[in-house]
Formats: sequence, C-alpha cells, structure tokens
Amino acid sequence: MIAASVLAFGFMSDPTYDTKILWWGFMMSILSLRIIDIIVWYIQSRHGGTPNGELGLWRFSIGCILTALCWCFYCCYFFDTMDIIEYSTTVVVVSAMAGGSTAVLAGSRHLPVSYSIILILPIAILGLLSPEHSRNLLGFLGLFFCAVMVMSGMRSSRFTQEAIKLKNINSQLLDELNNKKDQVSNVNRELEQATTKLNTVNYDLEQEVIKRTEKIFQLSNLDALTGLRNRKAFTSELDSLIEKSVENGNPAALLFIDLDGFKKINDTMGHQVGDSTLIEVANRLSAFSDANRCGRWGGDEFLVALPYSDQDTAMSIASAMMTSIAQPINVSGNELYLSASVGIALAPVHSLNAADLIQLADLTMCEQKQLGIRKPRVFSTELKGKIEASQMILEGLQHALEKKQLYLCYQPIQSAKDNTTWSFEALLRWNFDGKFIGPDIFIPLAEKSGLIKEIGAWVLNRACMDAKHWQFNQRAAVSVNVSVIQLMDDGFIRLLDNILRSSGLPPERLHLEITESTFVDNEKKIRTQLQQIQSRNIHVSIDDFGTGYSSLSQLQTLPVNYVKIDKAFVDNIEGKGDAIIRATLFIARELNCKTVAEGVETRAQALALSAMGVDYLQGYYFAKPMKNEDLIVWQNPISNFPV
Repeated sequence: MIAASVLAFGFMSDPTYDTKILWWGFMMSILSLRIIDIIVWYIQSRHGGTPNGELGLWRFSIGCILTALCWCFYCCYFFDTMDIIEYSTTVVVVSAMAGGSTAVLAGSRHLPVSYSIILILPIAILGLLSPEHSRNLLGFLGLFFCAVMVMSGMRSSRFTQEAIKLKNINSQLLDELNNKKDQVSNVNRELEQATTKLNTVNYDLEQEVIKRTEKIFQLSNLDALTGLRNRKAFTSELDSLIEKSVENGNPAALLFIDLDGFKKINDTMGHQVGDSTLIEVANRLSAFSDANRCGRWGGDEFLVALPYSDQDTAMSIASAMMTSIAQPINVSGNELYLSASVGIALAPVHSLNAADLIQLADLTMCEQKQLGIRKPRVFSTELKGKIEASQMILEGLQHALEKKQLYLCYQPIQSAKDNTTWSFEALLRWNFDGKFIGPDIFIPLAEKSGLIKEIGAWVLNRACMDAKHWQFNQRAAVSVNVSVIQLMDDGFIRLLDNILRSSGLPPERLHLEITESTFVDNEKKIRTQLQQIQSRNIHVSIDDFGTGYSSLSQLQTLPVNYVKIDKAFVDNIEGKGDAIIRATLFIARELNCKTVAEGVETRAQALALSAMGVDYLQGYYFAKPMKNEDLIVWQNPISNFPV
C-alpha cells in the first residue's frame, strides 16, 4: 500500500493525474479486501473454527495475482510517460516485491514464480525494447533478475514444501507414538485383568481339559455308533498285538466278519432299525474279545483280534461268533435274523503287518461269501494263488481291448419248424497271451472292476457291425448278452442308439439277452429300461430262465419277447426236466413269448423239444460257436433233422 501510494503521488503529472488516482483507488480496494479476508481467517481460526484450507489458499492466491496484475498494469500503461527516475524507481519497487515473494510465498509451488514473472517480466521487456540506452540496461538487469527470482522461487518452494512435509510426518509419528503408548497402557490394563480372571478359572480349565481329552480320544479312536475301535485305532492296536506276539513267540489271529442279510434289513426297515441291529451285533462280538481288540471296519463289517490263538482256536471262536450272530435279534418289536461270513488270517504265519493281515482276512471272507459256504475259513496258500491269479487276469483284462485279445464267436439258433437259422448268439472269447480264459472267469471280474461297461459296449458294437455284413443270411438276428451293470447305466439307451446308427443294423435284428437275476434289486429301473429298448423294436430274451430269482412269476410283468430254457433242464429232459420245460412252454404261450432251448447236444433232445413245441433250438448238435469269418463256410450240417 505504501509503495503504491509513493509511485502514484510521488510521480504525479498533469497528463497522468486522473489515471494514477483511479489506479491507486483500484489497488487500495484490492488490498483492503485482502486485509479483510486475513482478518476473517484469523477470527475463524482463533475461535475454534475449522476454515476450509483449500478455499483459503485459492482466495489468497487470487488476491496475490490480482495485486501483481495491478502492478503490471501500472508498469505497462505509464511506461511511455515515465522519465528515467520514475522508471528506475518502478523497477526497484517491483523487483523488491518480487524478491520478497520468494520467501513469503514459498509455501505454494506455483505462486512465487507466477508473482515474480507478472511483476518484472513486462517492464523488463518494455525496457529492452526502448530506444534509450539507460532503459535498455535496466530492462536487461530486470530480465536477468526475473530469471534469478524464478529459480530462487522454485528452490524456496521445494525447500518449504519438504519442510512442511517433514513437519507433518513428524507430527504424524508423534501422534502414532502417543497412540501406541495409549494402546500399550490399555493392553497392560487388559493383561492385568485377564491374568486375574485366568487365575480364577485355572482349576476349572484343567478339569475341562481332562474331559475334552477323554472326548477327543473317543472321537478319534472309537466308532460313534457301536463304541468299538474305529479303523485307525484298531489297526494301531493290531500292530502292537503282532509285535508282542513275535516277541513272546505266540500266534495271533485276526477275524474279518461281514454280516449277510443286513442290507435287506436296512433297506426294508430303515436306518434306525439297522443301527440298532449293528449295536446288538457289536455287543455280541465284544463278548468274545477285549474291548480294545474288537473294531468296526465300516458298514456291516467288523474285526476281532485274538491273541494266543492258533488256527484251531480261531476257527472255534469264529464258529461261536457266527452262532451268536445267527440268534434272533429283537429290535422295535421285530425279530430279525442275520448270518455272517468270516475270514481268518494268522500272525506271524501270513503277515507281520496289520494292514496286510486285514486285507488277507478280507479277501478270505469275500471268497467264502462268494462260494456261499456258511463256515469260517483260514487264509491259505491255495487261496493266495487263486487271488494272485485273479489279480493277474484282471490286470490283463484292463488291456485286453487295447491289445485286441478279445474276439466274438457266434453260435447259430435254429428254427424248430424248418431248421433254418433264425439268429446267432454272440459269445465273447479272450486269448490272454496264448491262453484261453473262459467267460465264466473273466466276466465276473469285469463286472466287479467296472470294466464290463467298456467291454460290453465293444461287444455290442462289434456284433452289430458283423451282423450288418452277413451276406449269407441278411435276415438273421444277432443275440448279445447284457450285464445288469450295463442295463442299469443311465447312458445305455443312448449307447444302443449310437451303435445302431453307426452300424446301420435294423433294430429288429438285434436281440438282447439278460439273466433273470438282473431283477433282484432293481426291478423297477430294469423294467423301465426294457420298455425303452422294446419301444425301439429291439427284442429281449430272458437267459437261463428258471434257475434264478424270479422264476415263472416274473413273466407276467416283464416286457420280454423270448424265454431261453436253461441247459440244465434240457440235460434232464428224460427226468424231471421234462415237466419243467412243459410248464415253462405253457406259461410262455399264455404270455405271447417265444421259447429257445439251450444246450441241445443230441438228435433225441432236438426231436423231443421240437415235439413239445419249443420254437427255437441252440446247441452243439447244430453247431459250436465259431468266428465270424467261419460262418459263411458253415452250411447247416444237420441235414437229416426232420422239418
């Protein structure tokens, strides 16, 4: 304000009088507003307010720039009327204010630079452009001073901002330190309180730990349902028992027990009755052994370890267990009956490892269950060889298709009326590295291992492809045996459709043969599948009829087209087989089913079956199974069979 007054009134002349007064008034107005703004800011800060810092900075910056622009206007507008003294004074005044701004305005990054440039640069440039040498010199000095002020302002700004930043960081660190001190104090107080509480409840916690330890032991070592040892605990106990048996030179026995008939109880009477039954069986088994040497392996399988037991002792105890299990079990007012299959393995004779001993006893039990023998069995070298042979066959079967060891043979099925070939049954054969393996051996293994789906799909596809290319008999059908595992597969119908589509074989030339035991557990699902099969005009035969589960009563509900009379009845045709065959024929006719007699080996059997009214005949009397390429050579050799 002082500098503006000195310049306005100190160098006043007639031509510029009014203009300088107007300029001075405008400058005073700007500076007065800035003073008022500072007072307002001071009052807000002093009385506990929280002024807007960003808005305040903008107001201050605008005031500075307006002041600089006002000085710039003075320098530029009155330049031509200035004498050398006024020009020199003006340059000194604006340079002094520019020099002071580098420190005063250093808190802003751009404001000191902008302020110095607006103040000095215009008047310096005008001096350089003036024709007077003295003004040129002052203009040059002003321009140089402007550059120095710009650099000085930038440096001061960086220094000041770094100082502010460090101050803020120090302030934050100090606040954090104070907060940490407060937190430590709070934590110390909480620790003191927690220590007091911990001392108070320490005894109760120790008691709770004891209870929980017992509970953990039960959960990790005992079966939740029966209270017997679980798999892990029993295996560990068996390892210890085997180790002690070896040290003392005394044998030990392991019994693997599987309940027969439990699944039926569980399915028909519910899981609650099933669980009660398992608990009762566990109690009965526990009577023959210490609590820690009797375990539940899973489901309806149990394990019992017997120390100081040779083969005879183990057999006697196992027989007693089977007798105990066979006694009636009363559950919820129901009298239930069970039986058991027991496999026995001995230590150290058969193995010194608990896991191996359990596996051997399990395999022995499975073999006994499969044979249907209701007495205990001890693992033997013979059984071991049989198991190893089965394992070798199973491993070979996994690669049989890949190595092209499987092939099909076809056995003709003749019409009993005119002796023409009505159909060919596809029979699977396996050449295992030069050794013939019968289907009675490898088919059950394929079903048990799950390979039957892949093998069965190959058989179906191969049979349909061969039948499509039979030029010697383009009307003959092909009969293919289907496993219950295949039939239960949800994708079986889709597989049939794909095979018929790819082979081009008419559906009516495909016959599927299933055994009546297929209907034991899944009659509803099987019936649905058969209905879908017949809807595609594919015929269905029941194989080995009368020897399995359903007998003649199944015919009234099953969607079948043919009944195959088993070879056992044909062999006994001169005895009781005659009556069974006639009864089967009678019911089959009533239900519109055709009949096929299997295993016809003599002319007398063929004549007798034909006279009874059997529709189709199959057996060695007509032809043995032969490879596809041999069918064209075969030309119905039974020329003397009457039509």
